[in-house]
Amino acid sequence: MFKINHISLPLLLSGITALSANARNFVEKASAESPNLIFIISDQLRFDALSCNGNKIISTPNMDRLAAEGVTFTRAYAQSPVSVPSRASMLTGNSLCNTGIWGNTYAYETGTSSILTGKEPIYNTKTYDEVLAANGYTCEYYGKWHSPESKAYVYANRPITCAGMSSHPVLGLGLSDNYANWWKAELKLTTAPTQPGALTGGGGKLNYMPDALDARVIDPTLTTTVDYQNFGKLLIDAPHTESAMDAKNTINAIERNKAKRFSIHCSFGPPHPPFVVAAPYYSSLNPVNMPFPTNYFVNSTSSTFYQASELNSPYFSSSIAKMGAYQNPATFRIFVARYYEMVKEIDDKLGEILKKLDDAGLTDKTMIIFCADHGEMMGSHGMNSKNNFYDESARVPLIIRYPGRIPAGKRVTVPISNIEIRPTIEDYLNMPETKVDGKSLRPFIEDTYNKSETYFAVSEWYNDKIPGFMVRTATHKLMIAHTAEAKNTAIDGFYNLVTDSLEQINILKLPTIPQIEKDKAQALKVLLVQWLKKVNSPYYYSVKARPLGRMNANYSLYQHDVAKIKIPGITNITGLHAGVSFKILTNDTIQITTTNNPVGLMGTTATISGGNTQVRFEVMPALEVSTSNSIHQLFDQKDFVVSSNSNELTINVQNQNLKNLSAQFFTIDGKLILQKNFETYVLKINTSMFQKGNYLVKITNGVFATTRKLIVT
Repeated sequence: MFKINHISLPLLLSGITALSANARNFVEKASAESPNLIFIISDQLRFDALSCNGNKIISTPNMDRLAAEGVTFTRAYAQSPVSVPSRASMLTGNSLCNTGIWGNTYAYETGTSSILTGKEPIYNTKTYDEVLAANGYTCEYYGKWHSPESKAYVYANRPITCAGMSSHPVLGLGLSDNYANWWKAELKLTTAPTQPGALTGGGGKLNYMPDALDARVIDPTLTTTVDYQNFGKLLIDAPHTESAMDAKNTINAIERNKAKRFSIHCSFGPPHPPFVVAAPYYSSLNPVNMPFPTNYFVNSTSSTFYQASELNSPYFSSSIAKMGAYQNPATFRIFVARYYEMVKEIDDKLGEILKKLDDAGLTDKTMIIFCADHGEMMGSHGMNSKNNFYDESARVPLIIRYPGRIPAGKRVTVPISNIEIRPTIEDYLNMPETKVDGKSLRPFIEDTYNKSETYFAVSEWYNDKIPGFMVRTATHKLMIAHTAEAKNTAIDGFYNLVTDSLEQINILKLPTIPQIEKDKAQALKVLLVQWLKKVNSPYYYSVKARPLGRMNANYSLYQHDVAKIKIPGITNITGLHAGVSFKILTNDTIQITTTNNPVGLMGTTATISGGNTQVRFEVMPALEVSTSNSIHQLFDQKDFVVSSNSNELTINVQNQNLKNLSAQFFTIDGKLILQKNFETYVLKINTSMFQKGNYLVKITNGVFATTRKLIVT
């Protein structure tokens, strides 16, 4: 059966123009002046891991060389701090809603882990390499792919080792199996080297000797681990690591294609986990000498690394409080040592590629892009990995070198996103412009941009327990959930990066928020909402309706709403604000009714008799909008009558002043699954297309909109 829960999310702006994600079908060929392209990605590389970006732990002379000979973007952000969405955005130049790639499971097109339908926008969008290949470039790709598999067919080096899965056998083996075959052939071995005490899980089916931080050393009863729990010495030497294979393949591709126009990618896996390192890099850094991050956090009041301000982090409950292994100062610095040993290896391999270009006389004829798909927390805020909007996770290195065309040693401080990389490639490689969400970085590189404008970067990540969007200007950063409700757990964050560059003070959680900061926070939200409208995001309405400064409430209500909430043992409740009434029902359930009294955000801590001692309620505003004739009106829940049976959902319009209606059905994470127009005043949907779970239904006529939760049971 179907149940409808009313959520009033009015449309505040009308006339949205969708941006097409389809690339134009170009027929022009590469001109003699068009450069080659070398695109190098290092997975999970922090922006400050480079010595040219301030790192004092290691020296990265080859990354520094690129920076000295090209342009460095010091405030570059991943469109998503997660691998597959970030890489899909780089390939296409589009936001997540215009790729349809919302998470890592979207890399696989068949199999039990796949959730792709083939209807995602990325399948209607040519990647920049597909455009380059159609215009005379030879395109090859080596290393980690981690994007929808069929987008790898453009590359000439098929079977492509990074994309091959059982669903696409023509693309060959997956990366791990291919690497295993490579080192076996190189070393003339049939099994992985091992020794007493060695563990499996080193990548490429290799073994390693574990460190004290390794999960199976901490808990010997563990039989399986995930990659970020593995730390130690890889039982193979540096010339035969996966990074060595990727660099060698890239160098061979340059040699093979040096007389052609080429686009060659080298996608290094490290410093992504597992944190297992080959000699001589392993133990080249002594953990005892490694520093703790300035914003390192241990969730214990007795620790010198405890900071009460972290309790106000948007990620405290969901992440920080659960990362004990990385909050042990006795072993944590092993993490730092292994990470930077891996970075050092990548820098050396980069140097080998740069030398090949020098030796082949191709340096001045080749544009190089060096970047990462996201960063690594590495203990900052007491966290590891990525998946959040702190700078350590979302901010990435980005260097572009093109001798003679791009100024040497330039540093651009304007905040930008990696969706700008694709249009920049097409710009400098003399390709016709593709209509995408990103814009070429040439104005910033050549200093022709309008300095009076406010520039900002957006990052996205769809998890309704934490912030779903980040917007970052030169001075501030806002993290905000992507729906007005966000499962009642998401806490928004707002940081002044001038006075708090380590993002330790969530201004929205201060007892008294300075008015100037309130105004700044609202201004950043306006920038985000405008951007969401521009890219035609399905979250435009819900972010618009979300008040800033959500507290971590037990329950959320909406103006002009009736909510039934189950609270075990409840017999009475006191302390609710005016405009909110209640009555106790059976089965530990309370029914709360709110009026249209414009109370805005109402944080109420109410005392309950018989059940919990206290609970916190919030009331979300139902905002009015102005129509063209200046009448203020909202869709009311009485405008619609919803009924259902086992075969059909029917929505009947009761207000005949509402015309030209359409309905869109989304999964909770924002994936559009159906769009259908009303026939006069009735919409009928076959229920067989829905699986059990929660959905959002948006009904709109282009001026007003209402969003309701649809529960399929």
